[in-house]
Amino acid sequence: MKKYLIFLVLILSHFSVHSEGIKLSCAPKMPACENCPDYQTLFPIEEFSPNIGSLDIEADNSEIINDKYLLNGEVEVNSENLYLAADEVEVSSENNSILATGNVRFQDQSYLIKSDSLSATRTNDNLTANATNANYQDFGAGLGGANGYTEIISKTATSVLLTNATYSLCPVNKNDWLIDADQIELNLTKNRGVADNAIVKFYGLPIFYLPKYSWVLSGRGSGFLTPDFSRYTETGNEDSSYSVRVPYYLNLAPDRDLVVALNYMSSRGFIYESKYRQLIAKKITPEDEDSLWTLETKLLTEDKLTKLKRWLVNFSHELDLDTKTHFSAKYSRVSDPQYFKDISRSNTNESSLISHLKVTYEDEDNDLLMEVLTEHEQLVNGGSAAYTRALEGSASKTFYADSKFPVTASAVSTKFKHSNIEKESGVRSHNTLSVSHILAPTFPVITTTANFSSTHYSLNNNPNITRSILGGGASLALPFINKSKFFSSDVNHELTPQITYNYRAKKVQGNIPNFDTSDKYDDIMTFSDLTSGERYTGLDRITNANDFTISLESIHRKNNALDDDLDLINLGIAQSYYTDNEVVSDDEKLNYEARRSYSDIVASLAISIDKFLATTSVQYDPELSRITRKENSFSYIVNSRQFTSLSYSDDGSNKIGKLYASYPLNKSIHLFAGRDKTFTTGQKNMETSGIAYESCCWAFRVAHFKANDSGRYNYSTGMELVLTGLGSTSSPLKGKIEENIPGYTAKLR
Repeated sequence: MKKYLIFLVLILSHFSVHSEGIKLSCAPKMPACENCPDYQTLFPIEEFSPNIGSLDIEADNSEIINDKYLLNGEVEVNSENLYLAADEVEVSSENNSILATGNVRFQDQSYLIKSDSLSATRTNDNLTANATNANYQDFGAGLGGANGYTEIISKTATSVLLTNATYSLCPVNKNDWLIDADQIELNLTKNRGVADNAIVKFYGLPIFYLPKYSWVLSGRGSGFLTPDFSRYTETGNEDSSYSVRVPYYLNLAPDRDLVVALNYMSSRGFIYESKYRQLIAKKITPEDEDSLWTLETKLLTEDKLTKLKRWLVNFSHELDLDTKTHFSAKYSRVSDPQYFKDISRSNTNESSLISHLKVTYEDEDNDLLMEVLTEHEQLVNGGSAAYTRALEGSASKTFYADSKFPVTASAVSTKFKHSNIEKESGVRSHNTLSVSHILAPTFPVITTTANFSSTHYSLNNNPNITRSILGGGASLALPFINKSKFFSSDVNHELTPQITYNYRAKKVQGNIPNFDTSDKYDDIMTFSDLTSGERYTGLDRITNANDFTISLESIHRKNNALDDDLDLINLGIAQSYYTDNEVVSDDEKLNYEARRSYSDIVASLAISIDKFLATTSVQYDPELSRITRKENSFSYIVNSRQFTSLSYSDDGSNKIGKLYASYPLNKSIHLFAGRDKTFTTGQKNMETSGIAYESCCWAFRVAHFKANDSGRYNYSTGMELVLTGLGSTSSPLKGKIEENIPGYTAKLR
């Protein structure tokens, strides 16, 4: 079975088409390669004659016999739409024909032909050219134009017929691969090529044969895409298995397409896949992107190992209804929680799949934001149960008494459900009113705030709960700004010491369910966490406050920096002092937990110089006189093919290191790798490594994966070969590499 299947894949590969499967456009264009050599043509391209309706002729010797012009010796014939050079040329005014012999060079609007002899005839402004023993090139298509050799070429305005010919999309005189056929017809009107008795040769070796072979000349076209092959091991099984995926692309219309695929996993069975995409309308954004909806399905009718039906459905839709209203829909479901580990063998880090419907209305001119949301969560890969929003509506509006007193009112009502019926569910309605005022906008900067929040819980199995909390605060900042130099660059340096006082009433909250709240301090307390004044995410726990936070921030920034540019140096350090030795707890049924009268000292540092970025965050315990938690990262990024990213984190219980890199050995070959390891236990969580070759006319990639699965390691290896113009697609291998190596773009060019 395995031998027959591989043979079938090799045969079907002949039908591969150039779809650029990742790109859907109403006006598809041939993409240009970034790593091609200098563009070469068969001979230097000539400029056509500016004299309309006549021929410019140059020759060493000429004579006229009846209605024929006989020219010889470095002959050049030029008109407004063709150029011809040869040793000898015969021009007939009687039948509008040209016969050229000896070192012939012919050029029209799109093709170059170099041959022993060539004849051309014009009928009703239609030119037909025939040549023997010719080299040809479709230079009108630019860098991606085809070229080859043919015994006979016959060219009209709408078609090119080649006899005993070769065809390649590689650069001229560098045909790493080519099609060798008895006859090739290039239908320029239908954008289709058809070859009889075609042999695909790779570095001179025949690798495929088909009696009839068809492909699209440029852009997207229907046909088989490049197949994928990989090896893997099942959990608890020492023997390796293999997977072969054969996709077929249907170019339904300029704004829609469909990919269907047959994927055979030797240990599981046949998987039937499909992915439909359609452009809906232009997004109403400055980027003027397209609104797109997609539907993806995968079905394994009976798993050989589990005897169960396994499936995946993934639907997404994004649409701007008008300039202010956006509609978003997503539906993601799999047959069982182990689908990604067993079948897809990707997305294994996901703990849940979220499906949602959302409508957002945003009026920036009037500071108004409204949203309606409903969602559903499916747990996967051993994820723990959590609440989902059955329905949520929210609105926020800012009013201005004058420019100095912005008042923001917001309201949100959420209906929560839990997959475990024993868990509390209900409706939470939360309203806030806040006002801020800058007393002194210059030096020193004094800002005051006041806020009020009211929350009502309508619980299904418990009495209703109402919570109202008042808060306020003030901050005093002393910004010192000066200009300086940083590595010969002019920079602005801003040094801001600041003291902030926050007050929020203390309220018993242990009887309130915890629908969606988490503690920001669980992993590491950062500078931004501490200076934000709010410890918890979500609305079920609102921390009490009667504390002072002292902070110092130093920022170096280029004078001409854009909004998205990183600071050259950003340094922050802060500590809070608490007047209350208790803080609201996010543990169920627990109102408060004890704390010291001061927080840990937190500090962060980020340095960005050209392509280098280094960051560090530390949490220092004054009582223990040591750093208890830290996060460090370093990255050097030139592009998605050349980068190094290194991170190390210590949250007090686990020490985890991550390394991701890609390195080009030359313009065509690059290596990529990723590693994730827990140093505390010595356990390797993930390893990925591979090599890719990319040239103008073909590309190859192989990747090896090692993943931890409950203490055991799963191994898999995947590879793909792309012949430019004959096959390219967004393969499962691409997604798996990009998932394991953030920052790497796995699209073979």
